[in-house]
Amino acid sequence: MSRRLTPSIGLFLLVSLAAGCAVPTLPGIEGPPAPPAVRTALLRALAEREAAVRSLRGTATVTVSALGQRRRFREAFALEAGGRLRLEQYEWTGLPTMVLATDGELVAVHLPFARQFLRGRATPENLGRLAGLPVAPTTLTRLLLGLPPLPLDPGRVAVLETPGAATVTLISQGDGAAQALRFTPETLLLQEGELHEGGRPLLRFRFGPAEPLNGVPVARTLTLWHLPDGAEVAVVFQTLELNTPLPAGLFSLAPPNDAGVSIVDVDRSDRP
Repeated sequence: MSRRLTPSIGLFLLVSLAAGCAVPTLPGIEGPPAPPAVRTALLRALAEREAAVRSLRGTATVTVSALGQRRRFREAFALEAGGRLRLEQYEWTGLPTMVLATDGELVAVHLPFARQFLRGRATPENLGRLAGLPVAPTTLTRLLLGLPPLPLDPGRVAVLETPGAATVTLISQGDGAAQALRFTPETLLLQEGELHEGGRPLLRFRFGPAEPLNGVPVARTLTLWHLPDGAEVAVVFQTLELNTPLPAGLFSLAPPNDAGVSIVDVDRSDRP
């Protein structure tokens, strides 16, 4: 993405609003304010990124480490900003073992081998039960798109220099959550960060090196740590398509037409 674009009037207004509001903070994250030019360039780069990435589909190898166990999966996925996600998990033989779909409001999972169909609200708790990572679908899709887990509220942003490190840190807050994001000053690409909810750290993430995809830098790896229970999810992307049209209905899943399949409402069950 070009850094030579002239910021829009709207962006200048957002930066001005942010500068005039209370500066957000997070415990243990300190540093002097970044120069105004760095702040403006970073907010512009983030706005460009939000506009440049709308959907992503492809394949990946996913390694999940939790409760002293490690499991590796092959997955095909498609996603759109806003919490719409479809995951198809396969055995190494090529047989499907799980299909998950969420439109951001509801989530459903089909487990062909177990002959189960599970569905419920698209809450972090249900996504944890069904996909192993208890975060909101909007958070997960944003991270897979290479975006900050929370949309930026320009009135609640601080941009800090990081003492002793060649990074710039952005802190933002909104709706009971906060995030700390670290960027490389030369590229203004998001490297890593943390998501806090209810005043406690919830999620840590790190992106690997990026490669251009349709002119947009896209990280080839993403690692997530769910801090409350220590679960780790490492994603290594293989094939990727950015901003390709996705079929209607891709993010909803109907129960299979099989009388032998057990249908479970996870909102009414302690565990699927």
